[in-house]
Amino acid sequence: REALAWIGHFPPGSLYGQLCQLLALALGDGDALGTAALLAESLSVTARHQLLAIVHARTRKERKAAAGGDVSEQLQSLSLQEPDPSQDPSQDPSQD
Repeated sequence: REALAWIGHFPPGSLYGQLCQLLALALGDGDALGTAALLAESLSVTARHQLLAIVHARTRKERKAAAGGDVSEQLQSLSLQEPDPSQDPSQDPSQD
């Protein structure tokens, strides 16, 4: 129980869930309510961490799509040659 108290404030998902399950096994039938509470805690932490991972993946995917797609496509559009000022439409004297 001391290990659970140490990591209870900022529980890393897999470690906290496994620790709750191990403590529930250790308690067994001697404390049915404590065992149920530990198993419920394990499931809730696991579900919360899975949900956060899903939300993070979706957010990252949406940001990538909003940023213009694949980086390789952006790099292919770059050119090492300087543009020819005579072909630049913003420098066209007929527009004055």
